Amino acid sequence: MSVFIGSGSLGFVTVAGLDFTGTQTADPSDDLLAAHIHAAAPRGMNAGVRFGFFGQPFNDTDPNDVVVTPFASGVGGTVFSKWDSAEGNNTTLTAQLPNILAGQSYINFHTRRLPGGEIRGQIEENPQVTANIHKVFSYGLRNSFGFDFDPRSGNLWLEQNGDDTFTELGLVQPGMNGGWIQVMGPLARIDQFKLIETTMFGGNLQQARWSPTNIADSPEEALARMVMLPGAHYSDPEFSWKFEVAPAGIGFMNGRGIGPQYDGDLLAGAARPFLQGGFLWHFNLTGNRRKIGVDDPRLEDRVADNLDKPSPTDPDANERAMVESESLLFGRNFGVATDIHTGPNGNLFVVSLSNGAIYESFRRN
Repeated sequence: MSVFIGSGSLGFVTVAGLDFTGTQTADPSDDLLAAHIHAAAPRGMNAGVRFGFFGQPFNDTDPNDVVVTPFASGVGGTVFSKWDSAEGNNTTLTAQLPNILAGQSYINFHTRRLPGGEIRGQIEENPQVTANIHKVFSYGLRNSFGFDFDPRSGNLWLEQNGDDTFTELGLVQPGMNGGWIQVMGPLARIDQFKLIETTMFGGNLQQARWSPTNIADSPEEALARMVMLPGAHYSDPEFSWKFEVAPAGIGFMNGRGIGPQYDGDLLAGAARPFLQGGFLWHFNLTGNRRKIGVDDPRLEDRVADNLDKPSPTDPDANERAMVESESLLFGRNFGVATDIHTGPNGNLFVVSLSNGAIYESFRRN
C-alpha cells in the first residue's frame, strides 16, 4: 500500500491485492468493504474511525470528492479523497490535524475476510511535505491581482477579489488564514456573504464543485470549518466592499511628489474598466501602519456598503457600486491598472494594461 496525503486534507491511496470491484478475483473474501482514517493512535495501537472515505461510515459528503479508480488489469486500485474541514465522524479535520501531523493516525482497509481490517498503514510525517508546510506564509486567500510591501513598515498588503461580494484589502500576517473558501469579508458579515452568493449574479462562487449553499450559517460555524495548521490564526480584512468592485494592482506613494498629504498612502487600481473608466482608490494608513484610516463616518466599520457590482452596460449599476466609496476615489479613466509605483523622480506612475499606457501623476507648481 502506498499513501500520499497533501496539506493535511487531501490525498490518494493505492492498494494492491484487494478486490475493488468484486470482479477482479473470483474469491469474494478479498472484496474491499470499507476504508477509514483512524486516530489518535501510535503505531501498533488502535483508535476509532475519524474519517471514512469508502464504505461505511462514509464522511466525504460536504462535498463528495471521492474518486475510486480500479486497476485496468490486476487486483487493486486507487482512491482519491479530500477531508474538508466540516467533515468527519463525530470530529473535524481541525481537531484531528495535530494527530495526523504527529504520526498518530492510520488508514485501515477492511475486507470480507478480515472485517476488522486487512491492510493498515500508519500515516507518518514526510519531511519534505512538512518542510513545504513550514514555507507557507499565509493561506485561505482567494483571487488576488495586486500586492505590495509598505516601504515604511515592511508589512505585506494584498487585495483579493471576491466572486460577487466582499472585495478585500488587507494586511497579510505570518500564519494568517484569510478564511477562503469559508468566508470573504468580515466574519461577522457571513450572513450577507451567503445571501448574496446564493441569490444574486448566478449563485455559483465560480466553483462548480462547491456550491455557495455550503457557506456556513454563522461566524462560529465558519471558524470551526477552517483548517488551522499549527500556529495559524484567522484575520479579518482591513477594508472591504460589500459588492465586488474588482481591484487590481496596488502600491504605496513613497515620498511627497504629489503632495505631502499623500506620502505613505496606499493606492489601488481597477481590474475592469467599468467603474469610473478604471478607478484609483486612495487609502490613509493609521499611525501604526496596520489599519486603514478613514474620515468618512460611513466607513468607520471599514466596509463600503455599496449597492451593486459595476456593469459595462448599466450606468445605474455603476452609480450604485460607488456608494460609500466617493471619498476613496483618487482618479479615474486609468483602465486596467496592473502596477502602481513611486518613480525615481518621486512622482506616481500607473501602468494601464487596457489603455496600453503608463501614466505619470505629479504635483503642479
